[in-house]
Amino acid sequence: MAGAAIQAAVGRINHALRTRLGPGTTRFLGDVLVHQRHQAAIHARIRASIDTVDPELGRYPDRPVRVVAHSLGGVVAVDMATAENPLWTEKLLTFGSQAAFFHVCDPRGGQLEPFAGAQRVVLPTSLARWTNLWEPLDVLAFAASTVFQPHDGSSPADIPVPHSASTGLWTHAAYWESPAVAAAIGRAMRVDTPPADPAAPAAEA
Repeated sequence: MAGAAIQAAVGRINHALRTRLGPGTTRFLGDVLVHQRHQAAIHARIRASIDTVDPELGRYPDRPVRVVAHSLGGVVAVDMATAENPLWTEKLLTFGSQAAFFHVCDPRGGQLEPFAGAQRVVLPTSLARWTNLWEPLDVLAFAASTVFQPHDGSSPADIPVPHSASTGLWTHAAYWESPAVAAAIGRAMRVDTPPADPAAPAAEA
């Protein structure tokens, strides 16, 4: 009787997990397959969209872009920022992303060296600053600082996002409704105020 009760309970838990996590995981795996097969076309479409704003934006070190990307979009953003012909990225904010995981499993190429485990992979100057958000229960979110290192020797900023009980078990899409994520995006994308020129005359009150 005890064995039957345990089996029934485990069966219900298994069904609940499959029901709640299965559809989202399936969609994610489908996105991965599409990206791997059509990577060049996806990158070209993103480039074309940026060109509609400014054809020089992201193509030169003095005309970098700022990127906010969720999930597989973060992988795309890192791939483009570290390609041989990179999308020059001043600030990158990812959330629920797998760039580090994918690079360990399948080195991304471009300007990146494979991850050997002994030391982190140095990012090129084309990816200047990286903030990475992750939710504790999001099984599709990975830290970036354990695998990557910016060219200046610092670390990507891995910031945990507080879990909200109302989001349930499937938290991968919950970032969009999180005030903490919105605040983090605002901080990461804030325009830096240039330092004051000591030779400039003081402004009158």
